[in-house]
Amino acid sequence: MFQIRLERRSVSQQADLNGIERFAVMKFSHLCRPALSLAFFAGVAAATFALPSTAVAKALVLEEFFKGKTVGKGVFESKIAGVNRPFTVYLTGTWNPKTFTLRLREDFVYDDGERDTKTWFFQKVAEDRYIGQRADVLGPAIVRTMDDGSLKFSYVAEVPLENGSILLRFNDTLTQIDRRTVKNTAKVVKGGFPVGTVDLTFTR
Repeated sequence: MFQIRLERRSVSQQADLNGIERFAVMKFSHLCRPALSLAFFAGVAAATFALPSTAVAKALVLEEFFKGKTVGKGVFESKIAGVNRPFTVYLTGTWNPKTFTLRLREDFVYDDGERDTKTWFFQKVAEDRYIGQRADVLGPAIVRTMDDGSLKFSYVAEVPLENGSILLRFNDTLTQIDRRTVKNTAKVVKGGFPVGTVDLTFTR
């Protein structure tokens, strides 16, 4: 147990102490005022004369990077299902300037021997936006360019299983690392719960 000891002071002693405290506070405030003023003006000057940054992230342009031949190396992983499937995907992109559409054929070769082919059609509807369509995707996928230059889009795809199929949502992000490399990460969701991830790197 802590014990608090109180000292009794006379009224005159207390008054003296109060006076000393008030003097100390006034003196401290007087001494600090010039320093605070200098700090304030220094901050204003820094904000006024700071040079704007000239570094602007280069946005990924699908029809520029994926036109022609591209190869991707990646892996689908689901810790819940105990699945880890590395794969290689060979892409062939064809740009139609009349319809502003990129046709992107993807030929998948999984390390376990399975093969699959999918074809995306990305129509450019604005400088920062595409509409993507694929046979196994429910509805159009809106692809948007973010402030950092990456592309983000979300879609629901029908994924085949041994006894039927399952609908999974893919939330994709594509980021250009350099002129020959694009990183693709995706979170796979079912019913609002994360069930897997895709980590994929495209190179030209």
